[in-house]
Amino acid sequence: MSVFLIIKSLLRRKVVTALLLLQLAVTLGLVVNSLLLASAAKDLVDQPTGLALEQILTVRVKPTSTAMRVEPALSEVISRQLAAVRLIPGVEAAEYTNQIPLRQGGSNSNIFETDRQDESNVDSVPYYNTGSQIFQVLGTQLVAGRELTELDKGTQNIILTEKLAKQLFAEQNPVGKSTNQGTVVGVVSDFYSQRYASDPLFGAINFVPMARAEMGYQLIIRVAPGQSEAVRQQLTDVIRNAEPEMDIGTVMRMDENRDEVFRSEIGLATLLAVLSGLMLLVAMISAYSHAHFHALQMQKEVGIKRALGASKARVLLDVLSESWLTTAIGAGFGILVCYALNISLAKVISIPAVPVWLPLLTLVLLLLCVTLATWYPARIATRISPATATKTL
Repeated sequence: MSVFLIIKSLLRRKVVTALLLLQLAVTLGLVVNSLLLASAAKDLVDQPTGLALEQILTVRVKPTSTAMRVEPALSEVISRQLAAVRLIPGVEAAEYTNQIPLRQGGSNSNIFETDRQDESNVDSVPYYNTGSQIFQVLGTQLVAGRELTELDKGTQNIILTEKLAKQLFAEQNPVGKSTNQGTVVGVVSDFYSQRYASDPLFGAINFVPMARAEMGYQLIIRVAPGQSEAVRQQLTDVIRNAEPEMDIGTVMRMDENRDEVFRSEIGLATLLAVLSGLMLLVAMISAYSHAHFHALQMQKEVGIKRALGASKARVLLDVLSESWLTTAIGAGFGILVCYALNISLAKVISIPAVPVWLPLLTLVLLLLCVTLATWYPARIATRISPATATKTL
């Protein structure tokens, strides 16, 4: 059957054809963007963080007593809690901090080299007010200078992540350089700090006691491999035994924190994947119904063709050709839908632009689904005998 005759046949069923084309277009748009979002979510979750995610536990705590939320009582409470936590079997290191890697919160500020503010300013850098064991907890490697010690407590000495140090000082040795936030005494290997900072790998660490804890503070604990669950089960009771007047949050592994950070992308990718699967199923059902109804309507035409010598393969190809052409036209509109949907999603979440090859690959997928759905109605059409045409003339 020629393309002209197929189009003429489709135009005789304008409403049904229009609905089928709309359905195919929306299906292609959803499938393309769900694949993109799933790929982006997987890349976010799988990206290197520089952290031993399954060996680091975090828990937010907050004194219920107002007096314990300020110095000097606050430091005394934190010291007792850390001393108790470090005695738990399987704990390798533990420290307090105003914020933890990966999660948004705590203190962010700009940083620049004192003598080069305009050239070196970095707008948003997470600052970790913490203690000397933080490097052991995070598992960072010393790149230059030294780590913070007890002698640095309360001073203006800071440690920078490697990428931040290169941003500020290029190839110069950063150790001893003066910034608006303090003097750089060391550089450590990069770790994923915050996704909404100027760069996720930017971070600055200083040894500063918690002056206040109106919003609470974080305890971050590194455990031996395979000990995270055992330590997790004991952690809340140990902290409460060290100080009963304490509001204790949920104990989370760092990989669970990571999943929380990217929850919107993961959730939306899952939702779109389910919707895409349902749309593909509905498209197959519609294609089946459309082909089956059409095959019944064209019994006389098929019978005449068979009487004139048309083979079963030719009849099968005629029925499938209409489905293929309909799918191709619907996919053409679907390309516009997928780009429009991609632009809309990009305004609210992180999603890659649509590559040229993906709609084409999705078109192949649609063609396979539609072919599978219309195969049985097409086979029914081939079974019409030439006698059918004679009886209906």
